[in-house]
Amino acid sequence: MPRMTKRIKRIKTLVDATLLNLCLFILMHCLSTPLYSQDVICMTMEESISMALTENNQIRSMEFEKEKADWNKKRAWSVLFPSINMYTRYSNIDNKTFMERSYNPFSSLGLQMPQSVFRESYYSSINIHTPLFEGALLNGLAIADANIEMASQADKAAREEIIFQVIRSYLNIIKANDILKLQRDYLELSQMNYERAERLQRADRYSKTEALRWKVDYQLQKSIVASSESVLRNSKATLTRFLGTGLKKPFEIKKNIPTILTEKSEEIANKTDDEILEMINLSNEELIKINSSLSSIKAGEEISRLMYKNTFSSYMPSVSLDYSYAWKENNTIDLDDNRSQTLMVTCNIPIFKSFQNYTVSKTAYYDYRKTKELFSDQLQNIRYVLTNITNNIINLKNQRELSKVNVEFNEKNYNIVARRKEQGLVSNINFIDAKLNLQNAKLNHISTYYDLISSMIELYYHLGKLDTVYVKILNLK
Repeated sequence: MPRMTKRIKRIKTLVDATLLNLCLFILMHCLSTPLYSQDVICMTMEESISMALTENNQIRSMEFEKEKADWNKKRAWSVLFPSINMYTRYSNIDNKTFMERSYNPFSSLGLQMPQSVFRESYYSSINIHTPLFEGALLNGLAIADANIEMASQADKAAREEIIFQVIRSYLNIIKANDILKLQRDYLELSQMNYERAERLQRADRYSKTEALRWKVDYQLQKSIVASSESVLRNSKATLTRFLGTGLKKPFEIKKNIPTILTEKSEEIANKTDDEILEMINLSNEELIKINSSLSSIKAGEEISRLMYKNTFSSYMPSVSLDYSYAWKENNTIDLDDNRSQTLMVTCNIPIFKSFQNYTVSKTAYYDYRKTKELFSDQLQNIRYVLTNITNNIINLKNQRELSKVNVEFNEKNYNIVARRKEQGLVSNINFIDAKLNLQNAKLNHISTYYDLISSMIELYYHLGKLDTVYVKILNLK
């Protein structure tokens, strides 16, 4: 009976200790959990793109740029309409001047002259000015239209770039998460092997060299995981940057890729190398038309040409019509007394402006030439980028097939080595090498898979086909 009582007490003590440890574990977990974990936002790619298109500062600035261009055109039209103003002048002269001006030489003859000089006098008139012909004003309308076109193309280019960057950043986060998950699994396995090696060393069944080999493997895995965590943080920071000011809380992404992306990447992967290269075989006119960035720069070149053309208006005559309705100057601000009306057509013909118009024309000309050269350079740069992207896609689609086979081979090899190690037929070094080869094969396959999708998105972005992707992601018609 006393033995039974002791056994019950011992079991009760173990249960109490277990409950205490469980409570301490729950408490430590709650303390280690961030306070904002309850407020973490889970975002899909669709939600990320929608937020970027409404909250990104670059997108907003392009909207203001379009409004600015629209009002610039209204201003260009407004200068062609008549302008009306009212002019009023007040004068006050000293006594001496007043006496001199109001002196009447015929006063000795008894003749009185109408008063035309006042100590305090007022003069008022209403003036209308209408430009009839002025080259700079007419050319301003063409410049305003070009500005609207450039703002529209720049807005389109900004939207496509933000969408491209958001999709690529989103894919980079999924890729970093998958890689990190795999590396953490290997880290856990390395830790278990290292701890087992230490136990065997203490039991004199492992040499110190063998135990250190497992320790090196464990530290290597820890370093790789730390590096991957940094990559994940950088990928999230990049996506946050493009989402703009709308993101107020920490976020996580849903780790699923829209079907349209995998379908398009498979479509690219199934093409032959020649078919992929044929996708970028475009004339300059075709490439400028489909690439919004080039279209925007081309519109800027057109503005530069019109600005150069506008400088020649300084050599042209200008014709205007002026009408004035004025009240005679007197000593009251009231609009009374006799009224005069004046209608005048003015023709201004420039003859010599000390070479100002010539120097302005030359300055605008070389600015135009500079813009043309920059556009040609950008056109060549886009072609260079497209060549690199297509070559990268060709390499990735071939590497993807190789990585599949490589993963399959290394999995079988690792399983064989693991079984032989249990039988004592394989050294630790060979086992670690097999494990690392399998890890690298899986990591390479993950990287190749996501890099192919990202390269496909980048190719579609430069070829102006990005709308075929994001329109379906956003479920737009």
